[in-house]
Amino acid sequence: MRTKEKVLSFLKAADWEGLEAEARADTRVLNGLIQALNLADEELAWRAAEGFGRAAAVVAEIDRELCLDRMGRLVGTLNDEECGASPRFTAPAIGEAIARAPKAFIEYAPMILFTLAQSYLQAGAAWAVGRIGSVRPKLVSTAAPRILPLLQSTDPAVRGNAAWALGEMLASEALSDLKVLMDDNASLKVYKEGFLRQTTVGELAVAAIRRIGI
Repeated sequence: MRTKEKVLSFLKAADWEGLEAEARADTRVLNGLIQALNLADEELAWRAAEGFGRAAAVVAEIDRELCLDRMGRLVGTLNDEECGASPRFTAPAIGEAIARAPKAFIEYAPMILFTLAQSYLQAGAAWAVGRIGSVRPKLVSTAAPRILPLLQSTDPAVRGNAAWALGEMLASEALSDLKVLMDDNASLKVYKEGFLRQTTVGELAVAAIRRIGI
C-alpha cells in the first residue's frame, strides 16, 4: 500500500496511534498528510491537520531538520497555491504541531498570527491559536488582542472559533465581548477530538466564559 493510501486509511479511522507509529517508521507520512489537507471531505482535511501535528511531533524526535523543512513547505502554501496543500488548513496543522512540540516548532507561531489578517483563513487561524492555548495558554496569552476583533466578524465560523479560542487561552479580557455573543444562534461546525461538531456561536461563547471562570 502506498504512503498516500496508508495516510488516508489512518485518517478515515481516526487511528492516531497507527498514524504516529507509521510516521516513526516512514517519514514520508508527513508528505502524505500535507497532500491530505486538500481532501474534499472537510472532516478528513481537518483530521489531516491534526495528523500532521501529531506526526510532526513524533518525527521531530528523530529528525527535527526534516520536520522544519516540511513546516516551511506548509508556510509556503500561504503564498503559493501549487505547494500541494490547502492554505485553509495550514494554520491548524501548524498549531497542532506547536501544541504537541512547542520547543521544536514555536518559531512558526508568528505565521499563525499572519493568517489572522486574511478573512478566508481567520477561522482556522483562531482555531490554531486556541489549540495551542488549550495546552499551553501562556504561549499565546499575548495573542488575545489579535483574536478579540474576530468576535465581530460577519462569518459565524470566525466568531465561533474566536470565541472558543479565547476560552482555551483563558483570556479574561474577553469576558465582556463574549457575553455579548451568548444569544448568538448562528450555527457552525467546530473540529474537536477528530470530528466536526455542529454548534452555535452562543454555545461556544457560553463555554468560553465558563472555562475562563475556572
